[in-house]
Amino acid sequence: MLLGGIVVLACAFASAAVTLRNQGVDGALAVQRDLQAGHTLVPADLRVVKGSIDADLVPASEARTIVGRQVTIPLAAGALLARRHVGDPRYPRRGLALIGVAVKPGQYPPDLAPGNRVAISPIPGAGAGADDGIVSRAVSAVVTKVEHAEQPQNPAVVTLLLSRSDAQAIAAPVAQGLVTLMQISPEEP
Repeated sequence: MLLGGIVVLACAFASAAVTLRNQGVDGALAVQRDLQAGHTLVPADLRVVKGSIDADLVPASEARTIVGRQVTIPLAAGALLARRHVGDPRYPRRGLALIGVAVKPGQYPPDLAPGNRVAISPIPGAGAGADDGIVSRAVSAVVTKVEHAEQPQNPAVVTLLLSRSDAQAIAAPVAQGLVTLMQISPEEP
């Protein structure tokens, strides 16, 4: 009985501690839509997520100080806003590059979305050869943005994040429209 009483008291104290810790906590800020690096935050970009937060997250009480500042990296809708996500854009990081790829239907999966990993592959037999400087191997990248064309005959523009050396190697076939994008597993290098 004594042991049971001690367990009940311990649970009561733990419950009180959690309740006191969460009292007065107004939650953290999260983004409501996908945001690109360099985007200047406006009130409509933010929403409050209730609950206790860790030290790196921006508390909801600081929303006014965050509005008007820039996002340092791309953020997906629903992402919690950390202090390191706001300030001067530092994207892409050193050694990485962003490249825009214009692709027609059939050159990319139609449901491609930010965060997907892709292999950028030169189209076989479309002028890629060992002597012309066009890369003959696939390189991998992460999709950061997909802009679908308003007219079906126009290409979609897919923005990709990849190593700078891979971006330089694939730039020529990309500029000529001689590539295809293949969605690959997130675990692949």
